Amino acid sequence: MTRPITLLVEGESDKALVEALAPRYGVELTELGIEVVSMGGAGNAGRFIREKTAAGRRVGGLYDEAEEHFVTNALGRQVGEDLSGQGFFACRRDLENEMIRAIGAARIVEILEANGEGGKFRTLQNQPEHRGEEVADQLHRFFGTASGRKIRYGTILGEAVELEHIPDPLIGLLTWCWG
Repeated sequence: MTRPITLLVEGESDKALVEALAPRYGVELTELGIEVVSMGGAGNAGRFIREKTAAGRRVGGLYDEAEEHFVTNALGRQVGEDLSGQGFFACRRDLENEMIRAIGAARIVEILEANGEGGKFRTLQNQPEHRGEEVADQLHRFFGTASGRKIRYGTILGEAVELEHIPDPLIGLLTWCWG
């Protein structure tokens, strides 16, 4: 019998995205005994890795590239220096940025329009501090400007990304679940 799996992600929006995308990729989380846990930031990786491995679970997850030291330090303490075979994958900048690249800024603007937030996004774009930014950077900022928006769009983007464009860290994580 294989050990149950815990997927550690930095925040609730990452959790919502993984939970929305996994079944589309063929990973039935509940059926496979996989739990997705928001750590409340990568700085908590050590505690979660210790708790979950002590409970007999395999542990993998996603983290932002700038937070890699938290995860590698925690894994190094837990499993020694050999980190091969661990199921942790870095997102360039962060998971939202990976999804903006995968789906495309223009398509995400369409998604915002379809969800009644196009006007709010245009308001952000017209603010002096954001006028010169790339649309991808504006989108990244927009997702974090209202309570619950990142979580809501985590689910929406997980459902919207075309399967052939799933970002590499997510493919790595979901494939690792089967290993």
